[in-house]
Order: sequence, then C-alpha cells, then structure tokens
Amino acid sequence: MTNPPRVEGAGAGAGNGAPAADPRGWTLPPAVRLDDLGPLAEPISERNGQAIAVRPLADHPGWLAKLYRPGRHAEDAARLDLLIAAPGTLPEADRAVLHAGTCWPAARIHAPGNPAVGCVVPMAPEHYRAELRRGGFGERRFVEIDWLAKPDASIRRIGLPPPGFDGRLAACRRLAELAAVIADLGLVYSDWSFSNAFWSPDRHSVYLIDVDGCQPAKMPDVHQPNWDDPLTPQGTDADTYTDRYRLGLLVAKCMTGLRDADAFHAVAASPWPNQSAVCEVLLDTLLATDRERRPSAAQLHQALDGGPYLRAMPRPPRAALPLLPVTNPRPRTALVTDPEKTAPVAPPTAEKKQQAPTPSYDGWILALVVVAMIVIFILAASH
Repeated sequence: MTNPPRVEGAGAGAGNGAPAADPRGWTLPPAVRLDDLGPLAEPISERNGQAIAVRPLADHPGWLAKLYRPGRHAEDAARLDLLIAAPGTLPEADRAVLHAGTCWPAARIHAPGNPAVGCVVPMAPEHYRAELRRGGFGERRFVEIDWLAKPDASIRRIGLPPPGFDGRLAACRRLAELAAVIADLGLVYSDWSFSNAFWSPDRHSVYLIDVDGCQPAKMPDVHQPNWDDPLTPQGTDADTYTDRYRLGLLVAKCMTGLRDADAFHAVAASPWPNQSAVCEVLLDTLLATDRERRPSAAQLHQALDGGPYLRAMPRPPRAALPLLPVTNPRPRTALVTDPEKTAPVAPPTAEKKQQAPTPSYDGWILALVVVAMIVIFILAASH
C-alpha cells in the first residue's frame, strides 16, 4: 500500500496570501493575478500538452508564466496549491534537490471566474543548453535527455562531450533521487520520458519539466508510445507503481545508451563492473510480474549511489526478456568502465543455429567415373 500523500497536510498556507520564500531567488505570494506579474514576453512554447502558452516574465528574468487551456476547475486550483506548498514539508536537503532539479511551481495564477489560469515556474538553468551540431549547422538549445539514451559515438557526432559510464551513472542517480523525493511527497508524475527532462552534458545532471501536472496518489494514464506499463491496463490510472516502471525504463535506456528490447538485454547481461545491484533493481522493476513488488525509486537511487539492494522478500518472479528483432542491423553493445570502448552483449537466450555441412561433389564425380569405366569394360568384353 502507498503512504497517504504528505502534501494533503500542507495546504493550509497555500492561497492565503502569505508570501512564499523561494530559494530560487524570488519571493511571491502562492496565488497571484496575471496582472501582478507585469508584462509577458513572446511565447517560447505554444499549444503543448496542457498549456496554451509558456511566456517569460519580462520583469523577472528566469521565470515563466505557464498558461493553461481554458476549462480548469476549482479542484485544479486546490491541486496546484498543494504542489506549491509541498516543498515546505520536506527536509532542507530534499527541498534543495527538488528546487535544483525541477521547474517546481512557485505560484498559482488566477483571475475572476478562473481559479487556475496557470502557474509561475522557473526556467531551466542555462547549463542545460548546449550547441548541437547537425548537418553542418549549429543550434544552441536545451538538451533533452533523449540524447543520453544514445551511444557515446552518436553524442560525440553532434558536438557534445560523451558521458561515458561515470557520466551516465551520475545523471541516472540524480533522476532516481528526484523521483524518490516526488514519491516521498505521495505524488505521481507519470511523465517519465525523453521529452520531459533536460540533460547537462557538462555537469551530468538532469532537470524535470512539466512537474505542475503531478497529482496525489494517482492520475489519468496518458498513452505514451514506447513507455506503456505492461501491468497498467489501458483505461486505468497511473500510480506510484507506474512511475517506478517508467523511471526504471528511462534509467535502463540512459545507462546503456540503447533502446527497446536491446536495453533490456544489455541490463540482463550485467555489463558494468561492481554494479550488480543496479542491474538487479532494474530487472526487478522492468520484468516483475507483480507490479506492487517493483522496487521503489529510493531503492534504485541507493543502488545507483553504490549502496546495496535489500529486498523485503525473496526475488519476485520475472517475466521473460522481450524478444529482439529477427534482423537487427544495430550492434547490441553496452557501456563498460572505459567510455571509449564498448563490449558486445549477446542476447542471453540466443542460440546458435547449427549450420548444415557444405555439400562436397568430389566423391560423386569419382563414383561416376568408376561406374562409367565398368560399363565400358562390360560392353567391350561382350564383343
């Protein structure tokens, strides 16, 4: 069973006009009117997901107004108030992790007749931008974590420093740490995927976006291609166990630099020295047949941080590894400790086909010659 959401007891100060001291550099009330924010700059994003626009605050550099599509209700405002108050319930260290690694909402924007116009969120720090070189052209932009889920050689080709094993481990450790803090608040994020996190190749850190969509205990499960939880049937809500699966899938892809079934097989081959605990946690997460026995984000973080993996019970039953494509043109490789080298990983269940012996025609030719000579000899003797 999941613990009751911690944020439920934290809403007393939200929306009552009390200023919220935010360590990210701006103190503002937990609920504000759009006019109170000053002029808005041109949108940096429009009609993306739940937002109709995301616009920088001209008078407050580094902050954004995320404006929602019309039709929000009072329950949306209450949920936002809970999120805004939630960091105040955390220990100082966890609060610092949350603010450094997410665009956690700082205030709810309201208007007459609309209690949830949007929210004020911080912009991702500048070190999550980099110059990406593709096709002879360069563009400075935020680096999505999608790039970390590719081999070092692919990352090097776009002008980014390859992370190697240590860089991948550091980034995934931060992912799991953020997930553990969110889970400790009793919240469900559900959006673990390539498009909702940025990666800093220089600092080996990550930054989650769209966290204002978090909900207590459960939320509608939105279909995401290649991220579906096999044990969360379509039409049911996403919950903490869905979060565990998607987090594990994201970490497996980023640790191996591989996608799809290749990532599963690479983890099963345990390619990283002294990282057996990480492999065991990931396999229990991705292959468990009982969703409630998936390891927590805290257990994954502990393993990524060099700690042990302590199961509360014997190892849960695991499903079979997903089948690899019949023809896979990509070499299946997994990272080793030397970031410049890769080692081939053979599918654990693969079997070599016995090759039929190559037919030899020499024996047949000799036999035919002998038979022909015998026939000639018999014909000659008959005459």
